[in-house]
Amino acid sequence: MPSQPQIEVLESGHVDQNDSAFATLVVLNNQEILCGFSVGGGAHATGGTQCRRSQDGGRTWSQPSVILEGVRQPFSSNHLRLSRTASGTVLAYGQRDHREMQEGQYRTVRSEAIICRSDDNGKTWSDAQILPAQLPGPYEISNPIVVTHDGRWLAPTATYHGELYGEKVVVFESPDEGKTWPDMHTVFEHPEKKVGYLEQKVIECQPNRLLAIAWRQDFQNDVDLDNAICFSNDGGLTWSDPLATGVQGQTMTPIWLEEDRFCILYNCRFGEQGVHMCLVRANETDWTIEFEGTMWDAQTSFQWNEEMSSNEQISQFKFGYPMAVRLDDQTLLATHWCVENGVCGIRWTRLQIYN
Repeated sequence: MPSQPQIEVLESGHVDQNDSAFATLVVLNNQEILCGFSVGGGAHATGGTQCRRSQDGGRTWSQPSVILEGVRQPFSSNHLRLSRTASGTVLAYGQRDHREMQEGQYRTVRSEAIICRSDDNGKTWSDAQILPAQLPGPYEISNPIVVTHDGRWLAPTATYHGELYGEKVVVFESPDEGKTWPDMHTVFEHPEKKVGYLEQKVIECQPNRLLAIAWRQDFQNDVDLDNAICFSNDGGLTWSDPLATGVQGQTMTPIWLEEDRFCILYNCRFGEQGVHMCLVRANETDWTIEFEGTMWDAQTSFQWNEEMSSNEQISQFKFGYPMAVRLDDQTLLATHWCVENGVCGIRWTRLQIYN
């Protein structure tokens, strides 16, 4: 066993290779693992949401089943993220985008935050329930519903209004398992609206303590900034000021290990590309990396081009959205989407953590 903190890649394979992206995982009561993902359009998510299940720790996966279909006429797409309540209900939360043809291409004209539910471990699903959000869409929803220790549901989202992508990150709160959503709490918002917070992630670390992470963008100069974190110590009602991490990672995901210790997965899209894995100690005032390695090597490189807008640069990326769940104290199962041999799909990776 290594004497220093370390993460080892044990094995890897595919969950789905059908123009799919944006996978999330839940571990079920009977130790099955359920993986939900968008299908159609790869990272553009122009179809619906499906799921597959594994009974051997993520090494092999069943045939896909539908959570929520996309619709072609009139055109609407959806992409949903999975989480699970203490009673075993699986929640699929995300957005449904209604699109119309404008100037030769389909554009989103209306966006809804929606939830589907399953009470039989993902075998059947309810119709989509529209979350009555206090904030108008379109949205960027990149995190599942967080079910807190006291049973509240927190539904994270960011605004996606015009050029101000991620101008405001909030959590909608339900005290009654999604029957009502009376409250909204701000997580990230620049006081002068000069910085956007993209691809937000929110997790509960300990009772009443939550961590949020976002990839930041300078609106005025149209350039990426490093990732920032903040914490809540009152169950998500109020949040600390953002702390810069110094990590230039587009899409960063935390997995809580213990106390102030986290496994962090993030996309390294500039320079030598790949998905990186880190062991980090973090709090409101400090971010210390104890280990960093490569989870998946894209075997490509990409250099910053100041003549390209950030949206144009994003369109060049061929992998992203790393997520993970803990299988036991030392083992994680991670997923990310990537384009391999011209096909966009979901890859799984099994990780071993050494303290």
